[in-house]
Amino acid sequence: MNYESKKTCPFCAETILAAAKICPRCRQWISWRSFRNPVVGLIITLCVMFMAGGCVVFFFTHVFSRIFNPPPYYADHVGSLQILQSNMFFKDTTNGPRIYITGILTNQSQIAWHDIEFECRFVGTNGNLIDAYTSRSYSTIQANDDSAFRVTVAPIKDFQEYANMKLFISNARNVKSLY
Repeated sequence: MNYESKKTCPFCAETILAAAKICPRCRQWISWRSFRNPVVGLIITLCVMFMAGGCVVFFFTHVFSRIFNPPPYYADHVGSLQILQSNMFFKDTTNGPRIYITGILTNQSQIAWHDIEFECRFVGTNGNLIDAYTSRSYSTIQANDDSAFRVTVAPIKDFQEYANMKLFISNARNVKSLY
């Protein structure tokens, strides 16, 4: 053998054959271009596991979203729930001041809804928006039916500054959902 067919191991400085992938003395991998290299095998295995895990997470997320909030969705039936009447009351409680909004809600669809989410916008005496709050009413309203609701809000300003309110329904869940 001549000198050109040999090289030095970068780990142990032993002279080895130029075509060697593993040093015969220190057992270190010289070439990264081999699938038999444990580091390369580990990287490929981790990539495959990461992709498989992503597919599993995507599948279960899709399945759980169908279980916990099955169709039909409220976003497809916006306007089916309407507020017929609403009133705003102020009360000092042991937990601090509270604004109670009560009213009557009507369902004009063939779908029963629950966990209705209300968006409350409070207008001050000067006509500007002074507070906004999102609250959920944990009640159920049957198809083509009316129901009473109550929303409790912890105000950030004094009662005297609240002149009026606007109430919207931002979301509701199908009663077929588990939670």
